[in-house]
Amino acid sequence: MPPNGPRLLQISDTHLFADPAAEQAGVVPELRLRATLRAMAPWAATADGLLHTGDLVHDGSARGYQRLRRALRSLDLPGLVMPGNHDDREGLHAAFATGPVSATRTLRLGDWTLIGLDSLRTGEVPGHLGEAELAALDRALADCTTAYCLVALHHPPFPVGTPWLDAIGLDNPGALFRRLAADHRVRAVVCGHVHMAFDGHANGCRALSTPATAAQFLAGAEAFAIDRGPPAFRWLDLRADGGIDTDVVRVTGV
Repeated sequence: MPPNGPRLLQISDTHLFADPAAEQAGVVPELRLRATLRAMAPWAATADGLLHTGDLVHDGSARGYQRLRRALRSLDLPGLVMPGNHDDREGLHAAFATGPVSATRTLRLGDWTLIGLDSLRTGEVPGHLGEAELAALDRALADCTTAYCLVALHHPPFPVGTPWLDAIGLDNPGALFRRLAADHRVRAVVCGHVHMAFDGHANGCRALSTPATAAQFLAGAEAFAIDRGPPAFRWLDLRADGGIDTDVVRVTGV
């Protein structure tokens, strides 16, 4: 554990297929995931938890989920996974029902609690938090006994400055931020979906997104456009004073 609090590692948008040789947006997601995990291994030795913020697979395949489950366990960290718009909710929960990395609601890391939310709306690209999911968030916050919280979901509830992506984020961010604003322990919202890094603030809360391990999207583009950059992961040092130190690590040699 880093001297001032737990360290969390985040990956997102792995987009695996049943066929490990399959391509998506001009890259082979399987190969890029393997390269990312190799780069993460030294970081995992000093980390306390792992977070995957959705689009675990691209085709909803059970084989993709099982390979990813085995791959994430190689980091030897407890962790949370949550669905993205490409995921099959039932398949994801079946694969990650138990084990150190699971699809459970919360994970405690020292003085921090991670709360995972399901923003998947089946058959749609934008995300939504239904009443049941918002009620689950209310319960998680009510049950939380740590000094600080971090909330994670696939779809950003904040704009990242890329118009076509901002149109397909979370479609009801107000319902989320009303709850977060009422609880001073929530120090950040962490997301995937946009295949790029973002670090800012929204409604008074730290707002973070993380690049994909699969293909990246071009920041600022008006319409769909690929960034030929490498895969990446994010580290977050969750400080004892409630602050967060964080950055993105780009994976070379892919």
